[in-house]
Amino acid sequence: MSFNLVALPFKSKPLPRFVLLGALGMGLSVGWTLPSVAAATSAHTETHHLNIADGDLGQALNALGHQTGILLSYSPDLVDGMTSPELSGQYTVLQGLGLLLSGTGLQTEQLANGGFLIRSQSNATDDQAAALPLMQVEGAYTGYGYAAIENGEMRNAMRGDLAETLSIIPSVRVADSSSSSLQQGDIKPAELSIRGASPYQNKLMLDGASIDNLMDPAQRENPSNYTNVAGHSQGIFLNTDFLSQVEVIDVNASASEGGFSGGVIKAETKSYDGEDFFSISQRRTRDSWTNFHIDPAQLGEFGDGAAQAVTGVPGDFQPNFRKDQLSLQGATRIGDIGIFAGLDEKTSRIWQKQVVDIDFDHFAQTGRIFKPSEERSLDTYSRSGVLRLDWLEQDYLFNASLAFSEYDEDTFFINYLDSDFDSRHQGLNLSVNYGQHFGNTRLDLNVSAGISSDERYFKNDVLDKYRYTTIYQGGFIGGYGDLESEQRTLTSTLKLSTPLTDALTFDYGGELRWLNFRQNRLNDFTYNEYTLDFTQPLPPQTGLGSWSPSDQYHVREVIYQAGEIKFNNLNAAAFTELNGDHQRFFWHTGLRLERDDWLGNTNLAPRLSAGIYLDDAKRYRITAGANRYYGKSFMAYRLRELERDRILIRSRTSPTAEYQSVDANRDWFYQDLDTPYDDELNLGISGPLMSGEAGLMLVERKGERQVRTRYDAATDMHWFDNSGSSRTHQVDLYWRSTPAEWLGAYWAINTSASWMDKQTDTTYGNSSSGYLSNSNSADDEVWFEGKRILKRDLPANDFATPVSLNLDLITRSGDDRIQLRNAFAFTNGYRSLRNVGTDPATGLKQYEVHKQGSTLRWDMSIDLRLLQSRNSPYLRLDVVNVTDNQNTISAESNVQLFGVGRQYWLELGYKF
Repeated sequence: MSFNLVALPFKSKPLPRFVLLGALGMGLSVGWTLPSVAAATSAHTETHHLNIADGDLGQALNALGHQTGILLSYSPDLVDGMTSPELSGQYTVLQGLGLLLSGTGLQTEQLANGGFLIRSQSNATDDQAAALPLMQVEGAYTGYGYAAIENGEMRNAMRGDLAETLSIIPSVRVADSSSSSLQQGDIKPAELSIRGASPYQNKLMLDGASIDNLMDPAQRENPSNYTNVAGHSQGIFLNTDFLSQVEVIDVNASASEGGFSGGVIKAETKSYDGEDFFSISQRRTRDSWTNFHIDPAQLGEFGDGAAQAVTGVPGDFQPNFRKDQLSLQGATRIGDIGIFAGLDEKTSRIWQKQVVDIDFDHFAQTGRIFKPSEERSLDTYSRSGVLRLDWLEQDYLFNASLAFSEYDEDTFFINYLDSDFDSRHQGLNLSVNYGQHFGNTRLDLNVSAGISSDERYFKNDVLDKYRYTTIYQGGFIGGYGDLESEQRTLTSTLKLSTPLTDALTFDYGGELRWLNFRQNRLNDFTYNEYTLDFTQPLPPQTGLGSWSPSDQYHVREVIYQAGEIKFNNLNAAAFTELNGDHQRFFWHTGLRLERDDWLGNTNLAPRLSAGIYLDDAKRYRITAGANRYYGKSFMAYRLRELERDRILIRSRTSPTAEYQSVDANRDWFYQDLDTPYDDELNLGISGPLMSGEAGLMLVERKGERQVRTRYDAATDMHWFDNSGSSRTHQVDLYWRSTPAEWLGAYWAINTSASWMDKQTDTTYGNSSSGYLSNSNSADDEVWFEGKRILKRDLPANDFATPVSLNLDLITRSGDDRIQLRNAFAFTNGYRSLRNVGTDPATGLKQYEVHKQGSTLRWDMSIDLRLLQSRNSPYLRLDVVNVTDNQNTISAESNVQLFGVGRQYWLELGYKF
């Protein structure tokens, strides 16, 4: 389904650059498309059938944008009271604009990204008309399964990451930990799901280049990760303030898109848009500016700042923290080159406690038997930057961007003595885009090169485990040594588009992606296990069921040898697509052929979407689609098996026995895998409604051949297979008002609603991540709320909030010196799936759903420019959860997890 976004003009100064077209709350998966690299020259050569009535010029410009898919920017004062002639026939964009503006005294200027700025000829340098926000308008010929968010529309009150930005889109669900009261010191980007798929099955692109992490994105840091480095689905942690817009393709994807089974996220960095600017800002929050809602059962642990449980990484409880962000960005022009550059640093300091001990005196005083150690500070840094160059005023499009990010976290394992380590995630990507017409054929080419790495560096490379010593008395001592994972990519994508007739366009092209994977252990890591000699009288206990480490003997040694594991991979794809628009009908039909060299599979993905216009003006339309999307494969599939060759194991049965070698191959084995895929069916309707734009879409996604981790207790063997499956139903609804002037201000109201139901044989999210969670076969039976069902029919644990509502109210007043945004988010009750044990009669696992209450969060942002001049300091205040609602977002083991209470963010900056 799609909708048409008309140009929404605002009276605007250059520097605020906020686009108040009301897409904030709509976020729907249907409607906006980003300008392609073809836009820069197609305005001169490509013709469109225009049907525009005579009358108001502003309405005519909006109609032109709607029917051609171009970006327009103008002040409403410029066209107020002006009229334009009727247009009917075939015109290029420039011809259409020229005829509409003839005799008005207005002129057009084409910008670097293909958009057009409309200004007065007599006052071409007027600040008010110099750099208005670009409004995107979708033409009837473009895709109808898209959502795009402009820079000024991005929600960024709390984290400012992609997940928060995209949370306004109905098809998107965000991990609940991102808003948890327990972990407000965290600055790592949250994971997100699109159309119910796992987070690592989205495709993330920056300036036309894929920046996915294909190493081990589902892995999480925990004490059992001897050979694995924690990953993240995003190869580069993007600062959304450096993005001009973000596009999401979550339905009816073109055949040119592949390598995903969730959705495609296309981010575009800012570029020089005809106006020099520079800004600097400092943003911060503190624990003292935050209200925490904590389950009563966790209040003591939270106040102590250390988990009272047993072992793990710190971060479950963060009562003491401070977060800061420093950002610089600017744009200028040197000759024919437009330059944008941005640099950002986020820092977080959290005070944590590493060791928890049993202390009966502490219990007598506080009622808590566990006493934490002295607290220590942990520092986390997240830096990112981008440099973009655009060649201006050419008859071709050419730009290049260099982006990087680095995330560095100082941490440790709770109750693991001497387990301090440094965890890092780094990314670097160079992307070059070229586009030009050759006769009637449009060529668009992207070439990119990238590096992404996940690393950890431990203080120690020996871990000693004492089996009969409690974790509170030195049961684990040491660390896991230094381990690095790295991927290098070189990618080229080519797309050609040739009009066959006035109503039919043929698109075709291909993609090559070379990947080099490397895992490097810098030193031997030794895991030692100690136990008691039960053949002799046992020494005195130091506690209930606990003995001193000195009373235990060395029983087992595992050496993970230093060295590299390297392999290469070359994936290829080719696609063809026919795009048509004739009278009342429009359609996209295509095929994508993908070679997954990693798994040795060649897959054919058909794509089909079509629709009908319901009126002569082509404002209302019905769309339908049937598509297949093949997902990604990861280094983990083979790495687990290859790691066995670097493991040496020996053990003995008594203190005097000889050590015996153990076969390390009895752990993981590799079997051939198929590429997972999703089949999609959708139906939608859209068009104008009540001085706004409305749409409704129904989507079914059926996931097959999903990779799961299997384990056989009898043989103690692990392996991957394609036993996983899922089914997701989703209904999206939106209404977005046309912005209007009232009481001296501009107002926009945007609403969206989404209902989701998902069944799956495993869970996605914080506790597990699909292929790295042990899973019985999807065809196994389980008990669910008193009924025997297949495991594949269990509801999803998270990323499947049943009903999600968004409403945004955006206001600009005081000659744009004051900008106010109120954002509301509501869910009707979070479902948490629980394993409640095994049925004694049948031996089947039992599950039930714990239903949370509804949640409502109101976030407010106010931005005040202190001076009338465009060069002015500014003050911004973000208030998260204004009403301080106590929102339950999940629960486990009868302990509830609450969203953050009221929290304040303060930003001071200067814009030049």
